[in-house]
Amino acid sequence: MGRLFGPDELGREAFKKTLNAVFVVSVGDRVTETLASLGRVPDVQVVDGRENRREREPPDVRHVTLLRARNPPGTITDEAIGAVREAMVREKPARVMVQGEEDLLAIPAVIYAPAGARVYYGQPGKGIVVVSVTALAKERNRKLLGMMERGELDGPQRS
Repeated sequence: MGRLFGPDELGREAFKKTLNAVFVVSVGDRVTETLASLGRVPDVQVVDGRENRREREPPDVRHVTLLRARNPPGTITDEAIGAVREAMVREKPARVMVQGEEDLLAIPAVIYAPAGARVYYGQPGKGIVVVSVTALAKERNRKLLGMMERGELDGPQRS
């Protein structure tokens, strides 16, 4: 959905410049920690207390708003979509703590983040993907979510 930065690029200037966005959303525990360690606490953090499908402590990253949502693996629930949407307008930094799996929630994050924001999510074993939120990115993600709802994609289904 965006530009992939490999592990060796995460400390470099090209990646650090992406952190200057007015609004930053992180999807994933390790991604949230990485951004905070580089000096940018995400405005919205979507985490699940898991990494590579293993339980772990949630990121020790500052947040003032905490929302919770259930989202089983391989799905995007209405509850999770609502929590992501709500986090965008609540006091920042806001966290959505997902019971289940947050992997696919970058899709609603792009849809509901303000134009000009950047959404960061992990690509396991590869690095971090950065999506610049534009009208085109929002439309692509709406279409992708719609395809999932209609069952046109193999795999994940919205429930």
